[in-house]
Amino acid sequence: MQENNLSVKAYKILEELIVTLKLEPGKTYSEKELMALSDISRTPLREALLKLSNESLLNIIPRRGIEISDINMANQLSILETRRVLDNLLISKATKYATTLEKNKILDFKKHMIEAVEKKDVIEYLRNDKQLDQTIFETARNEYAANATAPLHIRSRRFWYYFKGSDDLEASAKVHMDLIDAIVASNEEKAIELSDKIINNLVEVVKKYMNI
Repeated sequence: MQENNLSVKAYKILEELIVTLKLEPGKTYSEKELMALSDISRTPLREALLKLSNESLLNIIPRRGIEISDINMANQLSILETRRVLDNLLISKATKYATTLEKNKILDFKKHMIEAVEKKDVIEYLRNDKQLDQTIFETARNEYAANATAPLHIRSRRFWYYFKGSDDLEASAKVHMDLIDAIVASNEEKAIELSDKIINNLVEVVKKYMNI
């Protein structure tokens, strides 16, 4: 059980290092470097790396090291296209199935995200964004859609952090606050509209940098 907990911890640490670009896109690292960065022993680290590799967030190259997946604009459009379908499904289900307890939990993230914006703490904002996503996924009661979209969200968070970050913090928070309110109000139509808006905003950023 402890080993499993350590691999989960290693995964969370490495995921955040990838999202916040501490592990640079396209760069190759040794196991020793990643052990030092995560402060996790070899076995749980390898378990976390395998999961991240399965999610296409990194590539394990025998005798060379661990290569962090690059940020590819064309791929990002495909990621967002897929996310839109999965996110709308999950958010639709969340508006229908959320219990009072789950709604209160979702509302808590609104407070935490507002605090992060006020402090201009992008990393703390992203941590709460991730936890909000996970709570919505759990509320939707569809683990297959949740498991499929989770790694796409990681790539989207990294993309947003790289290209927008603190410059877009308040605008990003506003649409997420509205989404939280729609889910808590069980307003499926409004929640899906806001989910689409989040995707549309990211698509516009991609197109801007691709000049299309």
